[in-house]
Amino acid sequence: MGSIFKRKKKYKLGIAFSGGGAKGAAHCGALQALYEFGLKADVVAGTSAGSIAATMYAAGLSPVEITNNFSSLDFRDLLGTQLPKGGMFDTKPLVKHLQKILPYERLEDLPVKTLVIATSIERGVVRFFEEGEIAQRVAASCAIPLIYQPVKIEGEHYSDGGVLMNLPVSALRDKCEKVIALNLHQAGKICYRDSMYSIAIRSFSLMFLSNTMEDAARADLVIDMDTSSYSAYDLSNIESLFYIGYNTAVEVLEAHGYKRVMPKQALEHLHKKAPGALDELKLKAQAMLAKSEELRNSAKRLISGEKDKKSLEA
Repeated sequence: MGSIFKRKKKYKLGIAFSGGGAKGAAHCGALQALYEFGLKADVVAGTSAGSIAATMYAAGLSPVEITNNFSSLDFRDLLGTQLPKGGMFDTKPLVKHLQKILPYERLEDLPVKTLVIATSIERGVVRFFEEGEIAQRVAASCAIPLIYQPVKIEGEHYSDGGVLMNLPVSALRDKCEKVIALNLHQAGKICYRDSMYSIAIRSFSLMFLSNTMEDAARADLVIDMDTSSYSAYDLSNIESLFYIGYNTAVEVLEAHGYKRVMPKQALEHLHKKAPGALDELKLKAQAMLAKSEELRNSAKRLISGEKDKKSLEA
């Protein structure tokens, strides 16, 4: 005879963060809205860029701090050299960067329970990492096939969690009374480009979208952020993406009867993408030009002064 009592879930609220590359900045805006509505997760799960947002949130960083960490990323600096075996680039630079920006080393040490989603190449199954070094497991979750070399963990190779579970609601469903899903993936419409890279990226995006739908149906609340017009690899739109996430989340929460517990916050410390190597070269060139202009003006004044002096002597 089955029990008439419903089993109590371990956590009240879980938040699932989807993958989406640079679009992950929209997660930060959604988190800001959740904060203003008094909603705080007891457990989080993240895939790919969502795993970066999830671990930083679990570490206690504010939405603005997470956004600024996203803006500090530069994909040119995160592409290690790699012979074309399992991927065009290795993940070592990404691991080092994550170690630098994350205040904790291991998943089990995070103040909020965290699951990082990756795909096992050998076994063809999704893996929910709950323990171990954060940076290595997040890098595995972000290792897009063919682009990044799979990450070897405990003798097994892992690639992007989005291959099998881009929106990790299923990782939380049995643990939580309520699950909020933050989703970045929409098909959108793009112009066809006849290049292997463009076709591969588009194919991965559609593949990730296809496995998102089933998980989205299992969430109690889905916040679909329309980021389809933005590239997953362009970090120049961090602020715009933040406000897409924020405005969408506010609209969805209000439509479902949630009430604010605090007014809209003034976000004075939200800054845009930090200058990359090319930007720094431009700034140095501008400084050199300005210095040259100063030298030219000084020379003109000196020559003019000498002429005046000669005319007085005459």
